[in-house]
Amino acid sequence: MQLNKMNTKLLHALTLAILFLMPSVTFGQAPYLGSAANFVLFSGVGAVTNSSPSLLTGNVGSNGGSSTGFGNVNGVMDNNNGVSAACYADLHNAYLQLNSTIPNYFPSSLLGGGDTLVPGVYQIAAAATMNGNLILNAQGDANAVFIFQ
Repeated sequence: MQLNKMNTKLLHALTLAILFLMPSVTFGQAPYLGSAANFVLFSGVGAVTNSSPSLLTGNVGSNGGSSTGFGNVNGVMDNNNGVSAACYADLHNAYLQLNSTIPNYFPSSLLGGGDTLVPGVYQIAAAATMNGNLILNAQGDANAVFIFQ
């Protein structure tokens, strides 16, 4: 009986050592958006204009222009201030993270037609065209991530 307890402890210790020594395997992760996560519409280098009635829930703003024509925003309008500067920096960092993610799928530039895609990083070499329905199947994973480069 004593030998079995020792073997079990040794097996547990060995398993932990192997897990710590294995390289980590990561799949696509949602980028950290920081303050940009609070915005539903944002421009870092130009104005944002609305020409018809819209209801937006979240912040709207620009770090390089103004936001005009928005009469119904359930959020804050931030233009050329500290909040918009922080949003621009966070958005730029998220872009760099997404752009450096290694792709694992290389579909054609014609998307749709009932195609079904699973979570992952997709890199399309040319301008993409949507033709019909494109189904993003998260396969039951509420945290699934789809990245298109």
